[in-house]
Amino acid sequence: MMNSESDVAGKTSLTDPVVRESSRIPILIAIICGLIAVVAIIIAAVALGRGQASTTVVSSGGGQPQSSSQSSAQSPSGTVSKVWTIAIGHDYGAHEYIDTKGYLAGFNHDLVKAVCDAAGIICKTIWQPYVNCWDSTKGQRATAGKGLIGRWYDACTGWYTTVDRIQVFSFSEPFLIPTQSRFFVKKGQENLFNARNLTELQKPIGFLDGWASDEKCLARDTSITGSTLPVNKIKHILTTVEMKNQIVNGEIAAGFASLKDLKHYPELAPVGVPFSCMINGNAMMTRKDNDFNTHWNRGFAKIKATGYRKICTDAKTKHGNIGDVNCLS
Repeated sequence: MMNSESDVAGKTSLTDPVVRESSRIPILIAIICGLIAVVAIIIAAVALGRGQASTTVVSSGGGQPQSSSQSSAQSPSGTVSKVWTIAIGHDYGAHEYIDTKGYLAGFNHDLVKAVCDAAGIICKTIWQPYVNCWDSTKGQRATAGKGLIGRWYDACTGWYTTVDRIQVFSFSEPFLIPTQSRFFVKKGQENLFNARNLTELQKPIGFLDGWASDEKCLARDTSITGSTLPVNKIKHILTTVEMKNQIVNGEIAAGFASLKDLKHYPELAPVGVPFSCMINGNAMMTRKDNDFNTHWNRGFAKIKATGYRKICTDAKTKHGNIGDVNCLS
């Protein structure tokens, strides 16, 4: 039987476009919600992964390696605090060396722990070659080390304030007194080297690469004839042990270094008139865009008033077999 026109008008076909579109809306909403949820899960996973990123460092007192957040750590109060990372070496007499168990030790390690504790900040030391803090190329001006200027860490430990460095980095209050520089030769051969006239050198003078007593400092000593050396009479050496060996073996005419750098080697003898290459004593060296030294100076002020002298006294017992420490008076 045929439907009337009114019956047809009162019914809506399932194929009507409006109906089709309205039936799709809940499906689209569900798909969009699902996509948002997936994106949220991915973002949360990335954030969690970054929060857990870690780097293996050495605790501020040397000791066993441990894992630490790259930028923050949980403080005893449960709040998140910045972790200050500090580069430190192993070739600086009683200040920085490797102990018999293979761990970093020395006066500088003891001081870093004490000062950071007094300042209420979290510090972690990281072993680094010294050239990553300050580097030099013979015949050219010394420059910032790639580690410190590249933000691998916040500070470098125990660097003298010098004319060149202060134009690049900032320095904390000094915690050791500055020392003077000398030529070093093999013991027993002091009379064979003319420390007042370098114009007739047959072999180069050795300098510790990136250290304060460099060829630029030597050139400022105008009391020495020929103190500005030609490039072929300059030799950069990476470690004090290498310097000592090259002096003893006759590979270089002499080494030029501070008394604190080489005097702990009994095979060597200082010659010539002492000359100062430093503006100030050993300090923490930082980039000029961070405030580590503000915290360090606050902690060091507390230590100077309470425990600094004891740390210096203890150093004679703990590290005296390696060398001396020139503490502040």
